[in-house]
Formats: sequence, structure tokens, C-alpha cells
Amino acid sequence: MPSPQPPVPVPARTALTWDVTFPAPTAPDQPSRAAAEGVSPALLRRVAGFHQAQLTDARFLWCEDGEWALCHLELSTAPQEEPVVTLRTAPLTGPPSGLTAREVDIISLVALGLSNRETSSRLGTSIRTVTTQVERLLKKLGQDSRAGLSALAVDRDLIRLPIPGGVEHRSGIRVLDIERHAATVVGLPVARRSRRHHPATGRAGRPTVRIGTIVVAGAFAADGRESARGAALAVRDINALRHDHGRSVEHLTVHIDPFDPASVEDALAELAEADVDAVTSSYASALSPAVFGFAADFGRTFLHTNTWTRSVDAVRADPRRLGHVFQTCPSETAYQSALLGYLRGHRAEGDAPPRVAIVELDGYGCAITDDTFTARVREAGWSVTSTHRVGLTVEHVDDLVKEVLHDRPDLVVVSHLSVETAAALQNAITRHRPHQLTYHIYTPSVPGFARRIEHRGGQVIWSTVTGRPDDPLGLRFSERYARAFGVPPGRSQASAAYDQVRMVHAAFSITGSLRPEAVGAYLRDSAYRGVNGTYLFASPGQAVSGYPYDSGDASLSQPIRTYRLSTAGQELLPLPA
Repeated sequence: MPSPQPPVPVPARTALTWDVTFPAPTAPDQPSRAAAEGVSPALLRRVAGFHQAQLTDARFLWCEDGEWALCHLELSTAPQEEPVVTLRTAPLTGPPSGLTAREVDIISLVALGLSNRETSSRLGTSIRTVTTQVERLLKKLGQDSRAGLSALAVDRDLIRLPIPGGVEHRSGIRVLDIERHAATVVGLPVARRSRRHHPATGRAGRPTVRIGTIVVAGAFAADGRESARGAALAVRDINALRHDHGRSVEHLTVHIDPFDPASVEDALAELAEADVDAVTSSYASALSPAVFGFAADFGRTFLHTNTWTRSVDAVRADPRRLGHVFQTCPSETAYQSALLGYLRGHRAEGDAPPRVAIVELDGYGCAITDDTFTARVREAGWSVTSTHRVGLTVEHVDDLVKEVLHDRPDLVVVSHLSVETAAALQNAITRHRPHQLTYHIYTPSVPGFARRIEHRGGQVIWSTVTGRPDDPLGLRFSERYARAFGVPPGRSQASAAYDQVRMVHAAFSITGSLRPEAVGAYLRDSAYRGVNGTYLFASPGQAVSGYPYDSGDASLSQPIRTYRLSTAGQELLPLPA
């Protein structure tokens, strides 16, 4: 079967890198040799603020002369006579995440902790205007509070320097401390274009493993936070356990809005420029063909939780080109099997079979219906009243739900990736038929789903093909995650991302090689026990099997989990006999 996504060349490596050194202080604002190297004095002042704040790593947005860039500052750990900070600038086509320049300024000031009145004073606009813009930001970025906006600004590198009006007090946020110290800089450092980074030849001698994580943004930002935090926790745990001769992990997180081509292009270019040794991802490759194409052409080990069976088919059909691509969860066929298992376990007494209505996202790894679905539902003792295929957004939710409920189904199935859309459908179902039993695919695994729905009361069932159990490994992961981020993890992507990073690092460590061929051979020949279950890539499509539907061996697969969502929380339902 041909690949579902066309080949996409590796993006041009347009990002630039400088080594910035700090000679003895000179007179304030004395011109340095940096101007000839392409770094403006204003940006150099922030590099100096980074050094003065005694930071080791920071990222921020920068816009100068209308040109946007994502800046990454990193203190070199190599022994040398004077400190060296590496400055990397990745050009952007504009503000990220679909924001405007003014919205970037506002979210930066919100992160600083300013009120709407203080923000309006700094921006020279009315309080009413700022209030409206903050409300728009909350909706656009899927947040419920200013605290959520602040956390998102830090997590997704949305803070732009310079901060309007400056920063007067210590904030606890590294980027803001850069701005505070930049105001007191005396003299400027010297920047020279770096010639230490040679992607074609430098990987083998590098003392670290460099792992990139693709984080979905935009409508999928809630899931993106889960995977970003899970991967970051894995990196922290690995580096804390590293022995004297082991390789620590350098971690690069890039955020993409899958439906913003510029966002995708910029993020993939950053991964290529950083010359990462492996890439981990959730379902970005199902949403954006460019991500799957990049993974194929970049040639480095690529781990994903894209459940689309077409991706597995592509790997099976072309192992030479895609042999380094691994699906770290079962495929969407397991969603159908789990639903049928639930239906078989809930047959009704009497002559008339109970009825089920289906609402499913058209494509993107969420399909549960196929040519055999109606017959298999009938074999399970049920009947299908209607099937409705929808897009990522649904404009007339109430009209759709009225149509779905017209035949008074005993069960409504909602299969969707967007938390906002799935919750809107659930709320409309509750409004029109308060005690309707619904069965969701995946989205309740994201913490934001439960907050968005108006009524739980035990009437929501849901399943996931990859999920965190409440066994000792799962509980220990949950405790560490909650301590690190102040909130509990969801049921799927946080632990999946954690497992991906730990698993690929284990492959690097055991093989002693960064070559995708060696890492891939290890992953295919070994089983790895992670938080979400066992990862075994023995099948030609290099996807994990689901228990008990794909595999009868629970020790070499991941259990397909079904839950009941109620006011008491998540109740795990037993697997069908």
C-alpha cells in the first residue's frame, strides 16, 4: 500500500548559531565586533543579561525590523578560559501559534504577573481593549485562567523580548530574569558565527544524546502540554541517573500547529538544524503529512503515537525508507475491537437489539467504522442506527446531535481527537438527552476534557489504546509528574512521551551507537517495559500490539483500557471475558 503522505524534503537549515564570549567589561554600549557577525546590540544585551543572571538554558521570541525568530541561549559546559554562550536563532514567518504581535506582548505581560490595568498602561491602550484581548487569548489557546496562559507562555516559548516597560523584580521565570538583568548590562559581549557544529560529522563524538520532541499546539495544545511534560520528566530522570561514562540527554522541544504550514516548517527546520539523534511525537504525523515526510527523509529514529493504520501500512510496504519509524501504541483497529468488546458485554434482554449511533472524525487515526463494522456490531447483539463523519471542528453541533439522537440510540459513540470538539458534542448530547449513555474514543484521557463537560454522572464511557495504569509503575510516574508540574498527568500522552524518551535512550545506551540502523535493530529485537505497558516492534509495520484484541499475551503488549468517567473520577472497567 503506498504511503499516505507524499515525501517532503528535509527543511532548509536556515537557523544560525553564534558563540558569544564575555571579555573584560568596557564602557557602556561600546560597539563590539558583533555587528559584523549579524547580531544586533539589542539582542547581545539579552545574551549578556542571560549570562549575568547565571542561567544555563533559555528560549524566547525576538522580533527586530519585522523579522521574527525563536532564540535559544545555552551556556557551554566545555572547559575554556572564558564563558561561552551559544546563541541559536531559528527564523519564523511571524508570531507562532497563530498569535498576533500584540497578543504575544499581552501573553508576555500576563506571564510577568501584570493585571489588565497595568498591561494597558504599558501598551498605551484601554483596559477594555486589553480585557477583550486576554479573553480572546484564553479561548484561542484553550486556557481557563491567566495562570494557564502564563504556564503556556513558558511551556511553548511564547514570551517575547524585550518586554514592554521592562522587568523590575525577580520573577522566577528565566526569560523574564534575562530582561531584568539586561537593563543593567555594562558593555557588550562578542559574537562570532559558530563553526563547531557540523551535522554531517559531529554526532558520533558528541558527549550527549540529542532528542527532539514534537509537541502539538493550536487546537491540540492540551495534549501538547501532556507530551511535553512527560518527555521533559524522562530527560530529567535519565540525567539524574547517568553514571560517569553514560551519555546525558540534550532535549529540544518544538511546537507545531499541524494546520499552520509555517509553524510546521519552522519546527521541522529547527529539529534538522539541531541535528537531533531521535524524534519523539504524539499524533502530529497523522495531522500533518509534512511531519511523516520529514521523519522519512530525515532518517533518524522516529517514535510516534499516531494510530492511523495507513501509517503502519506505509512502514510495512517500504521498510527500506521507513524502517526507522516506530508506532509506540496499537492502531485504531484496537478502538473498534474495544468498542465491540464493550457491546458484547452489554447485550440487552428481549427481542429488539439495542442500538448504537456513531459520530467519528473522518481520518486522522480515529476511524472505528469500516466495511465490516455493521456486521460485527450485529454479531455483538446490537444494531447501528446511523453513522456521522465529521471534521476537526463542527459548526452546527446542536443540529448534528439532534440528528444523532433522532432514533433514540441506547449508546452514542464519539470518536474524535479534538478535546474541544468532543466536549462540545458531549455537552450538546447532555442538553438534548440528559441521561444518554455515550462512549468516547481517547479524548477523555486529556485532563481538559473533564473540565469542559457539564455532566458526568457515570454516563460517559471511554477507551484508549495506550494509557497509564494504576500499577506501581503508573503510580510512581504520577507522583513524580505531579511533584514536577503541580498537576496530575492525563491517562495517555504524558506517560507515552515519557516511555518514548526512556526507550530510545535505552537503545542508544545498550547499542553504544547513534546510528538509526543499530537503534532500530535493537528496538525490533527487544521488548521494553514502560509505564503504559510493553513495547514490542516485532511486526512488519513496527507497531505495538494491544491486549487482548491484537495479542493474547499481556506481557508483550499494551492493555486496551476502558474507563467510566464520573464525578468520582476515572473508574477502570474490566476487560471482556
